[in-house]
Amino acid sequence: MHHQLDTEARQLRAVLGDGFPVTLRPFADLGARIGMTGEKVIAVIRSMRDARAIRCVGATLAPAALGYRASLCAVAVPEERIDDAASALADVPNVTHAFEMDDRYRLWFVLSALSAARLEIAESELAAQLGAADRFRVLRSEEYRVTSSFDADGAPEPGRPELAPVEPLDADRRALVRLLQGDLPLVERPFSRMAATLADCGYDADEQQVLRDVQALVSAGVVRGFSATVRERTEPWRIALTVWVNPHDAGEAGSLISAFPEVLHCFDRRVPGSGRAIVAIVETPDRTALDRTVQRIRSAANLDAPRIAYPLRELKRAPMRFFSEGD
Repeated sequence: MHHQLDTEARQLRAVLGDGFPVTLRPFADLGARIGMTGEKVIAVIRSMRDARAIRCVGATLAPAALGYRASLCAVAVPEERIDDAASALADVPNVTHAFEMDDRYRLWFVLSALSAARLEIAESELAAQLGAADRFRVLRSEEYRVTSSFDADGAPEPGRPELAPVEPLDADRRALVRLLQGDLPLVERPFSRMAATLADCGYDADEQQVLRDVQALVSAGVVRGFSATVRERTEPWRIALTVWVNPHDAGEAGSLISAFPEVLHCFDRRVPGSGRAIVAIVETPDRTALDRTVQRIRSAANLDAPRIAYPLRELKRAPMRFFSEGD
Protein backbone atom coordinates (compact mmCIF):
# COMPACT_ATOMS: atom_id res chain seq x y z
CA MET A 1 0.00 0.00 0.00
CA HIS A 2 2.83 2.37 0.91
CA HIS A 3 4.54 1.66 -2.43
CA GLN A 4 1.23 2.30 -4.22
CA LEU A 5 0.82 5.63 -2.43
CA ASP A 6 4.36 6.61 -3.40
CA THR A 7 3.62 5.81 -7.04
CA GLU A 8 0.34 7.70 -7.04
CA ALA A 9 1.90 10.63 -5.21
CA ARG A 10 4.69 10.84 -7.77
CA GLN A 11 2.15 10.76 -10.61
CA LEU A 12 0.11 13.48 -8.95
CA ARG A 13 3.10 15.73 -8.25
CA ALA A 14 4.23 15.34 -11.84
CA VAL A 15 0.86 16.30 -13.30
CA LEU A 16 0.55 19.23 -10.87
CA GLY A 17 3.66 20.60 -12.53
CA ASP A 18 1.66 20.97 -15.75
CA GLY A 19 -0.76 23.32 -14.05
CA PHE A 20 -3.76 23.01 -11.77
CA PRO A 21 -7.09 23.37 -13.61
CA VAL A 22 -9.19 26.31 -12.42
CA THR A 23 -12.53 24.67 -13.12
CA LEU A 24 -15.69 23.73 -11.24
CA ARG A 25 -14.30 20.25 -10.45
CA PRO A 26 -10.52 20.74 -10.56
CA PHE A 27 -9.56 17.53 -8.77
CA ALA A 28 -11.59 15.41 -11.19
CA ASP A 29 -10.09 17.27 -14.16
CA LEU A 30 -6.61 16.85 -12.70
CA GLY A 31 -7.15 13.14 -12.12
CA ALA A 32 -8.42 12.63 -15.67
CA ARG A 33 -4.91 13.36 -16.94
CA ILE A 34 -3.50 10.31 -15.11
CA GLY A 35 -6.47 7.97 -14.91
CA MET A 36 -7.56 8.83 -11.35
CA THR A 37 -10.99 9.85 -10.15
CA GLY A 38 -11.42 13.16 -8.38
CA GLU A 39 -12.13 11.31 -5.13
CA LYS A 40 -8.85 9.40 -5.50
CA VAL A 41 -6.89 12.60 -6.16
CA ILE A 42 -8.29 14.15 -2.98
CA ALA A 43 -7.51 10.98 -1.00
CA VAL A 44 -3.91 10.91 -2.24
CA ILE A 45 -3.41 14.60 -1.41
CA ARG A 46 -4.77 14.00 2.09
CA SER A 47 -2.46 11.01 2.51
CA MET A 48 0.54 13.08 1.38
CA ARG A 49 -0.41 15.78 3.85
CA ASP A 50 -0.87 13.26 6.68
CA ALA A 51 2.54 11.76 5.84
CA ARG A 52 3.98 15.30 6.00
CA ALA A 53 5.19 15.07 2.40
CA ILE A 54 3.38 18.35 1.66
CA ARG A 55 1.88 21.12 3.77
CA CYS A 56 -1.05 22.09 1.58
CA VAL A 57 -2.36 22.68 -1.92
CA GLY A 58 -3.11 26.31 -2.59
CA ALA A 59 -2.63 29.41 -4.67
CA THR A 60 0.72 31.08 -5.33
CA LEU A 61 0.16 34.83 -5.34
CA ALA A 62 2.34 37.49 -6.96
CA PRO A 63 3.03 40.22 -4.37
CA ALA A 64 4.12 42.83 -6.92
CA ALA A 65 0.92 42.42 -8.92
CA LEU A 66 -1.03 43.23 -5.75
CA GLY A 67 1.06 46.36 -5.18
CA TYR A 68 3.27 44.90 -2.45
CA ARG A 69 6.98 45.63 -2.19
CA ALA A 70 9.56 43.41 -0.54
CA SER A 71 13.13 43.84 0.62
CA LEU A 72 15.81 41.45 1.80
CA CYS A 73 17.11 42.97 5.02
CA ALA A 74 19.84 42.17 7.52
CA VAL A 75 20.75 43.59 10.90
CA ALA A 76 23.81 43.39 13.10
CA VAL A 77 22.75 42.95 16.72
CA PRO A 78 24.82 42.29 19.84
CA GLU A 79 25.32 38.62 20.71
CA GLU A 80 23.31 38.92 23.90
CA ARG A 81 20.28 40.29 22.00
CA ILE A 82 20.10 37.69 19.22
CA ASP A 83 17.43 35.49 20.83
CA ASP A 84 15.26 38.48 21.80
CA ALA A 85 15.60 39.93 18.30
CA ALA A 86 14.75 36.56 16.73
CA SER A 87 11.58 36.33 18.84
CA ALA A 88 10.62 39.85 17.82
CA LEU A 89 11.02 38.98 14.12
CA ALA A 90 8.82 35.91 14.54
CA ASP A 91 6.01 38.13 15.81
CA VAL A 92 6.05 40.58 12.88
CA PRO A 93 3.27 39.55 10.43
CA ASN A 94 4.90 41.08 7.34
CA VAL A 95 8.20 39.26 7.90
CA THR A 96 7.87 36.07 5.87
CA HIS A 97 11.34 34.51 6.19
CA ALA A 98 13.99 34.97 8.85
CA PHE A 99 17.35 33.27 9.40
CA GLU A 100 20.20 33.55 11.84
CA MET A 101 23.32 33.61 9.66
CA ASP A 102 27.03 33.06 10.22
CA ASP A 103 27.72 36.64 9.24
CA ARG A 104 28.43 40.04 10.77
CA TYR A 105 24.82 40.82 9.92
CA ARG A 106 23.48 38.03 12.09
CA LEU A 107 19.75 38.21 11.31
CA TRP A 108 18.47 38.22 7.71
CA PHE A 109 14.80 38.54 6.87
CA VAL A 110 12.32 39.33 4.10
CA LEU A 111 10.04 42.26 4.85
CA SER A 112 6.98 43.24 2.76
CA ALA A 113 4.60 46.19 2.73
CA LEU A 114 1.85 47.60 0.53
CA SER A 115 3.98 50.47 -0.80
CA ALA A 116 7.62 51.50 -1.08
CA ALA A 117 7.06 54.24 1.51
CA ARG A 118 5.50 51.83 4.02
CA LEU A 119 8.34 49.39 3.40
CA GLU A 120 10.94 52.05 4.20
CA ILE A 121 9.14 53.08 7.39
CA ALA A 122 8.60 49.46 8.50
CA GLU A 123 12.25 48.55 7.91
CA SER A 124 13.51 51.55 9.90
CA GLU A 125 11.11 50.93 12.77
CA LEU A 126 11.97 47.23 12.89
CA ALA A 127 15.73 47.89 12.90
CA ALA A 128 15.27 50.26 15.83
CA GLN A 129 13.07 47.75 17.66
CA LEU A 130 15.70 45.03 17.22
CA GLY A 131 18.43 47.28 18.58
CA ALA A 132 20.46 47.01 15.38
CA ALA A 133 23.96 48.45 15.52
CA ASP A 134 24.00 48.42 11.72
CA ARG A 135 21.67 47.29 8.96
CA PHE A 136 21.92 46.09 5.39
CA ARG A 137 19.28 46.13 2.65
CA VAL A 138 19.23 44.49 -0.74
CA LEU A 139 16.80 46.24 -3.07
CA ARG A 140 15.12 44.43 -5.94
CA SER A 141 16.10 45.31 -9.49
CA GLU A 142 15.66 42.29 -11.78
CA GLU A 143 14.62 38.69 -11.22
CA TYR A 144 16.45 35.88 -13.02
CA ARG A 145 15.01 32.84 -11.27
CA VAL A 146 12.62 32.15 -8.43
CA THR A 147 11.75 28.57 -7.51
CA SER A 148 8.44 27.56 -6.01
CA SER A 149 10.13 27.03 -2.63
CA PHE A 150 13.48 26.79 -0.90
CA ASP A 151 13.02 23.02 -0.90
CA ALA A 152 12.87 22.58 -4.67
CA ASP A 153 11.99 19.12 -5.97
CA GLY A 154 13.74 18.49 -9.25
CA ALA A 155 14.52 21.27 -11.71
CA PRO A 156 13.71 24.73 -10.34
CA GLU A 157 11.13 26.82 -12.13
CA PRO A 158 12.38 29.48 -14.53
CA GLY A 159 12.34 33.06 -13.33
CA ARG A 160 9.31 35.19 -14.02
CA PRO A 161 9.35 38.81 -15.15
CA GLU A 162 8.35 41.30 -12.49
CA LEU A 163 4.67 42.19 -12.82
CA ALA A 164 3.25 45.68 -12.72
CA PRO A 165 0.57 46.20 -10.05
CA VAL A 166 -2.97 45.48 -11.24
CA GLU A 167 -5.79 47.96 -10.80
CA PRO A 168 -6.79 48.22 -7.12
CA LEU A 169 -9.08 45.35 -6.18
CA ASP A 170 -12.54 45.99 -4.82
CA ALA A 171 -13.62 44.72 -1.40
CA ASP A 172 -15.04 41.47 -2.80
CA ARG A 173 -11.84 40.55 -4.61
CA ARG A 174 -9.69 41.52 -1.65
CA ALA A 175 -11.76 39.13 0.44
CA LEU A 176 -11.22 36.43 -2.20
CA VAL A 177 -7.45 37.04 -2.16
CA ARG A 178 -7.45 36.70 1.64
CA LEU A 179 -9.30 33.40 1.26
CA LEU A 180 -6.94 32.15 -1.47
CA GLN A 181 -4.02 32.46 0.96
CA GLY A 182 -5.28 29.42 2.82
CA ASP A 183 -5.55 25.78 1.78
CA LEU A 184 -7.72 25.01 -1.22
CA PRO A 185 -10.70 23.04 0.19
CA LEU A 186 -10.21 19.33 -0.49
CA VAL A 187 -13.73 18.75 -1.77
CA GLU A 188 -15.16 17.97 -5.20
CA ARG A 189 -16.13 21.62 -5.85
CA PRO A 190 -13.70 23.78 -3.84
CA PHE A 191 -14.82 27.09 -5.33
CA SER A 192 -18.37 26.36 -4.19
CA ARG A 193 -17.03 25.92 -0.65
CA MET A 194 -15.11 29.20 -0.96
CA ALA A 195 -18.25 30.99 -2.21
CA ALA A 196 -20.17 29.72 0.82
CA THR A 197 -17.44 31.01 3.14
CA LEU A 198 -17.50 34.44 1.49
CA ALA A 199 -21.32 34.54 1.65
CA ASP A 200 -21.19 33.69 5.37
CA CYS A 201 -18.89 36.71 5.82
CA GLY A 202 -21.40 39.01 4.14
CA TYR A 203 -19.99 39.13 0.60
CA ASP A 204 -22.13 38.73 -2.51
CA ALA A 205 -20.62 35.52 -3.92
CA ASP A 206 -21.68 32.33 -5.66
CA GLU A 207 -19.66 29.48 -7.17
CA GLN A 208 -19.71 30.78 -10.74
CA GLN A 209 -18.68 34.28 -9.69
CA VAL A 210 -15.82 32.98 -7.52
CA LEU A 211 -14.62 30.79 -10.36
CA ARG A 212 -14.70 33.72 -12.83
CA ASP A 213 -12.88 35.95 -10.35
CA VAL A 214 -10.15 33.36 -9.73
CA GLN A 215 -9.74 32.83 -13.47
CA ALA A 216 -9.46 36.62 -13.93
CA LEU A 217 -6.80 36.81 -11.19
CA VAL A 218 -4.87 34.04 -12.94
CA SER A 219 -5.09 35.87 -16.27
CA ALA A 220 -3.88 39.10 -14.63
CA GLY A 221 -0.90 37.32 -13.08
CA VAL A 222 -2.09 37.93 -9.51
CA VAL A 223 -2.47 34.17 -9.02
CA ARG A 224 0.53 32.43 -10.51
CA GLY A 225 -1.15 29.08 -10.17
CA PHE A 226 -2.08 26.41 -7.64
CA SER A 227 0.51 23.96 -6.37
CA ALA A 228 1.46 21.63 -3.54
CA THR A 229 3.69 23.29 -0.95
CA VAL A 230 6.44 21.03 0.33
CA ARG A 231 7.55 20.74 3.92
CA GLU A 232 10.38 22.97 5.12
CA ARG A 233 13.96 21.84 5.34
CA THR A 234 15.07 20.82 8.80
CA GLU A 235 18.73 21.38 7.93
CA PRO A 236 19.14 25.06 7.02
CA TRP A 237 22.89 24.64 6.50
CA ARG A 238 22.08 23.11 3.11
CA ILE A 239 21.66 26.61 1.72
CA ALA A 240 23.74 29.78 1.64
CA LEU A 241 23.07 33.33 0.55
CA THR A 242 25.74 34.60 -1.85
CA VAL A 243 26.21 38.24 -2.84
CA TRP A 244 28.34 38.82 -5.95
CA VAL A 245 29.17 42.54 -5.85
CA ASN A 246 29.77 44.70 -8.94
CA PRO A 247 29.99 42.07 -11.70
CA HIS A 248 31.45 43.29 -15.01
CA ASP A 249 28.21 42.47 -16.86
CA ALA A 250 25.29 41.95 -14.46
CA GLY A 251 22.99 40.52 -17.13
CA GLU A 252 25.50 37.93 -18.26
CA ALA A 253 26.49 37.08 -14.68
CA GLY A 254 22.86 36.67 -13.62
CA SER A 255 22.11 34.37 -16.54
CA LEU A 256 25.20 32.24 -15.86
CA ILE A 257 24.59 31.98 -12.13
CA SER A 258 20.89 31.13 -12.52
CA ALA A 259 21.78 28.35 -14.99
CA PHE A 260 23.33 26.29 -12.18
CA PRO A 261 20.78 23.73 -10.92
CA GLU A 262 21.93 24.32 -7.33
CA VAL A 263 20.73 27.95 -7.52
CA LEU A 264 17.18 28.29 -6.21
CA HIS A 265 16.74 32.07 -6.28
CA CYS A 266 18.74 34.61 -8.27
CA PHE A 267 18.24 38.39 -8.40
CA ASP A 268 20.00 41.43 -9.73
CA ARG A 269 19.95 43.75 -6.74
CA ARG A 270 21.15 47.17 -5.71
CA VAL A 271 23.20 46.90 -2.53
CA PRO A 272 23.41 50.20 -0.62
CA GLY A 273 27.04 51.31 -0.40
CA SER A 274 28.22 48.65 -2.84
CA GLY A 275 26.42 49.39 -6.09
CA ARG A 276 25.02 46.55 -8.16
CA ALA A 277 25.14 42.90 -7.12
CA ILE A 278 23.81 39.48 -8.05
CA VAL A 279 22.22 37.78 -5.05
CA ALA A 280 21.76 34.02 -5.29
CA ILE A 281 20.53 31.40 -2.84
CA VAL A 282 22.37 28.13 -3.36
CA GLU A 283 21.24 24.72 -2.07
CA THR A 284 23.36 21.54 -2.00
CA PRO A 285 23.43 18.28 0.00
CA ASP A 286 26.16 19.50 2.37
CA ARG A 287 28.55 22.34 3.18
CA THR A 288 31.45 20.88 1.17
CA ALA A 289 29.33 20.61 -1.97
CA LEU A 290 28.04 24.11 -1.38
CA ASP A 291 31.58 25.55 -1.26
CA ARG A 292 32.47 23.65 -4.44
CA THR A 293 29.41 25.02 -6.20
CA VAL A 294 30.30 28.58 -5.24
CA GLN A 295 33.78 28.07 -6.68
CA ARG A 296 32.35 26.62 -9.91
CA ILE A 297 30.03 29.61 -10.27
CA ARG A 298 32.91 31.98 -9.64
CA SER A 299 35.06 30.34 -12.33
CA ALA A 300 32.26 30.08 -14.91
CA ALA A 301 31.16 33.70 -14.53
CA ASN A 302 34.67 35.12 -13.96
CA LEU A 303 33.58 36.83 -10.74
CA ASP A 304 35.36 37.97 -7.61
CA ALA A 305 34.79 35.93 -4.46
CA PRO A 306 31.25 36.56 -3.15
CA ARG A 307 30.08 37.53 0.28
CA ILE A 308 28.65 34.29 1.70
CA ALA A 309 26.23 34.02 4.61
CA TYR A 310 25.64 30.50 5.94
CA PRO A 311 22.43 29.84 7.92
CA LEU A 312 22.71 28.73 11.52
CA ARG A 313 18.99 28.62 12.30
CA GLU A 314 15.79 29.08 10.36
CA LEU A 315 13.73 31.36 12.58
CA LYS A 316 10.61 31.81 10.51
CA ARG A 317 9.03 30.75 7.23
CA ALA A 318 5.47 31.94 6.69
CA PRO A 319 3.28 32.99 3.77
CA MET A 320 2.69 36.67 3.21
CA ARG A 321 -0.70 37.76 4.53
CA PHE A 322 -2.11 40.08 1.88
CA PHE A 323 -4.74 42.70 2.73
CA SER A 324 -4.63 41.90 6.42
CA GLU A 325 -6.20 44.29 8.89
CA GLY A 326 -4.56 47.71 8.69
CA ASP A 327 -3.50 47.48 5.02
